Amino acid sequence: MSFKRILLAAAAASVLVVGFVPMAHAAKLDASVCIVRHDRLGPEGRLRDLVRAPQVDQLQRWIKAHPKLAAEAAARPVTGTVTVDVWIHVIRKDLTVDGGNIPDQWITNQMQVLNASYTGTTGGATTGFAFRLAGVTRTTNKSWFNLTGSGKDKAMKTALKVGGPETLNIYTAKLGQNLLGYAYLAQDAASVGVLDGVVVHYQSLPGGNFAIYSEGDTATHEVGHWFNLLHTFDGGCNGGDLVADTAPEASAAFNCPVGRDTCTSAGLDPITNFMDYTQDSCMFEFTAGQAVRMQQAWTAFRAP
Repeated sequence: MSFKRILLAAAAASVLVVGFVPMAHAAKLDASVCIVRHDRLGPEGRLRDLVRAPQVDQLQRWIKAHPKLAAEAAARPVTGTVTVDVWIHVIRKDLTVDGGNIPDQWITNQMQVLNASYTGTTGGATTGFAFRLAGVTRTTNKSWFNLTGSGKDKAMKTALKVGGPETLNIYTAKLGQNLLGYAYLAQDAASVGVLDGVVVHYQSLPGGNFAIYSEGDTATHEVGHWFNLLHTFDGGCNGGDLVADTAPEASAAFNCPVGRDTCTSAGLDPITNFMDYTQDSCMFEFTAGQAVRMQQAWTAFRAP
């Protein structure tokens, strides 16, 4: 039994689990506010995430312009631990769980999943990051709860965001466009200002009812983007996520396709990596190279 499943089992007696309600389609985000990187629909009819960044391809150019980074990411071990303060902003339409008013236990479980994922407890590399819950806000706002469109996103974050680029702000709401979550990359933290942060569907937290996407790994995945990680499939077979020890794959993987191999280069597709699109029970690791890349991004873009 995985760490995440143990958490769910332990919380089952005290957590109210509501029925699944399919997410409605919504209008496209305003492209004048940000360039939106669209990821294709998964088999459940939902997008895994959007990486929102004004110039998302700058990350690939930045990495390629610093060839030493690839060597470091392949060879330099992570030492020490950076503790990141986390503020979780619960957006709700009313005081019911179905209305987004998630129990404190879901938040506790999500923090445990984040810490287990980034410290290597689930089986992956130690990233050198740990997370401390600094505070929780609860806001009743029906418009923000049905979070579609960049205008709502900006208004919500302008009102609620705490701290600077070094503080992780996570917002939970009911997302439109069939989204599980979205995030801004570390490289854009300074330029996007108040928009910086991670947004996840409230039902994706441990205790929620999104079936294969309810063990908390949507937040883990989006925080990976917050640390400047690309998807494992972003560069296709020509580099993947541009980290040397992450095997490239031609496209996103869904469910848990064991043995999948879409590129001729050495290594099976990294379906167990948090930065793929597989179901939560399938993904459990970051690589050592990804850990160093996150450390590099922290130093360059987020460290106070």
